[in-house]
Amino acid sequence: MILERKQINRYLRHILIPEISGPGQKKLLGSSVFICGENVTDIAPAIYYLAAAGVGHIGCHFEDSNGIDKLFDNIHDLNEDVTIGLSDGTNSDVRIFLGRPEFIIQKQELIYTSFVPSVISLYRGWQGGMQILKNNDCLHFFLSKLTDVQQRSGIEVHNSTVKGGIFSNCVSGALCAMEVIKLLLDIGGSGDDFLYFNLLSMEFLKSGKAEAELEHMLHELCTLKPVDCLDAALGDRKVLIVGTGGLGSPAAYALALAGVGTIGLVDYDTVEISNLNRQILHSMSRIGMPKVESAATFLKNINPCLIINCYNTSLSKENIFDIIAGYDVVIDAVDNFPTRFLLNDACFFAGKPMIDAGVIRFDGTFRTILPQKGPCYRCTLPDIPSPDSIPSCAESGVLGPVPGIMGFIQSAEAVKFLSGQGNILSDRMIFFDGLFSDFCTIKINRNNACPLCGAEPTIHELQEYVFMCPDDVDKENN
Repeated sequence: MILERKQINRYLRHILIPEISGPGQKKLLGSSVFICGENVTDIAPAIYYLAAAGVGHIGCHFEDSNGIDKLFDNIHDLNEDVTIGLSDGTNSDVRIFLGRPEFIIQKQELIYTSFVPSVISLYRGWQGGMQILKNNDCLHFFLSKLTDVQQRSGIEVHNSTVKGGIFSNCVSGALCAMEVIKLLLDIGGSGDDFLYFNLLSMEFLKSGKAEAELEHMLHELCTLKPVDCLDAALGDRKVLIVGTGGLGSPAAYALALAGVGTIGLVDYDTVEISNLNRQILHSMSRIGMPKVESAATFLKNINPCLIINCYNTSLSKENIFDIIAGYDVVIDAVDNFPTRFLLNDACFFAGKPMIDAGVIRFDGTFRTILPQKGPCYRCTLPDIPSPDSIPSCAESGVLGPVPGIMGFIQSAEAVKFLSGQGNILSDRMIFFDGLFSDFCTIKINRNNACPLCGAEPTIHELQEYVFMCPDDVDKENN
């Protein structure tokens, strides 16, 4: 047997993916990754997803090591297969450098030392960017270009921290973890293009081959644009997260860091070892504990002032209106269609915005549903699919950092809605192909024939929300 039984249970979702399977997971366990960042908070998301995925050794360098003991304790509790400690970056298989542009420039001497494949990730405000460096020529070109753009842009370091940086940094960390796994296993493709994203506008772009495009993206990251973040207002706002697994964990993590005053957590499940390769709020010491309680324990350590309402139950048409009442926005972090349709319909009738995401294997989707102002979930998928028509991540697996990326994006969208910033994604849908690091955005419109929000709706109240197999439909019709 390639892996011990306990490890098979821990990494089951990864092992189900043919590109990883048992030999790939064993290679991750034998690998070493170095990560360098400005402080513990900045690089913690990347570390959590590297450790959850089973990267055997993680070496760290922090400019500010405040909070390091707590982070290392959490990592040991998350995954006992992983060793973690301070490092100078030598003898690592892959390196990550994550920080604001000026920090990356300051670390050039360390970056140039004993080259190994590296991921450089930049963030500023609501923006972020990532470059994969597979050889010295790419490294020299990118750093020289970044330095040149920075000198022409004139970064004001003292004015470079805004609340949006929490979300761009979290997304960057999960992206870095995903790219490192791909580099270690030599799967998928990242190419030589620079990936740029702006969470305010929900734009995800690649630089292509034109140097001018790369320079423009780096200029955007090196120039802080003032944004009124309404930080104080977040303390009075309430977000409900349905599901505390692969999507709900990162969403709650970032919202707690951002200072949202009240988070409601809905989940009927308990923590299992098979959750821990992607559900970063949970740990070995809390196996068997209700997930909402485990998540609350983690979140309180991040933000002791946070109010957490736990609903250790499954949603039903009898309880859903009582649960969603009083919340400003609902994050759909579930892994099944019946609950997603129930949420969509209940939020429509209650006038609640719903931020939806879904993941499977290396892929993710994301959209925001504003009742009466844009398409609902049924506009694109009128009825609940049969269980054999669309595979689940339990059947096909999911790469741990992928739900992290999508969940962090959900949290950013929630704060944008709460604070009135940026462009809400109510008329677009994002498709993410993690295997090739591609984001595709498509326009979606309200469906005039939608059974819920169309011109002549046929759904006027909550229904029974269950999977319907073709045989069951035939029986009901007979």
